[in-house]
Amino acid sequence: MTSRADWMVVAGFLLCVLGVALRVVIMMRSTDAFPANATPLAGSNLVRAYRISKPTGKLPLAMWVSISAGLILLIAGLLLEFR
Repeated sequence: MTSRADWMVVAGFLLCVLGVALRVVIMMRSTDAFPANATPLAGSNLVRAYRISKPTGKLPLAMWVSISAGLILLIAGLLLEFR
């Protein structure tokens, strides 16, 4: 076990957790844009509704970058661990 691979796994896991937390925030903020008696949205429709209501927001970009970078670091770190 090398320390570089360990830190890659830890950083990748933390970035993935941050990306999932940002997705939850996006989903919560998009449900606030609709009245309570409207038909509830689910899944990717919530993210789409957030992008429509806030087209210049950087939160979706930060979410995808965090999840993508986290998965890349996590997979690379695990491959180095098992090598």
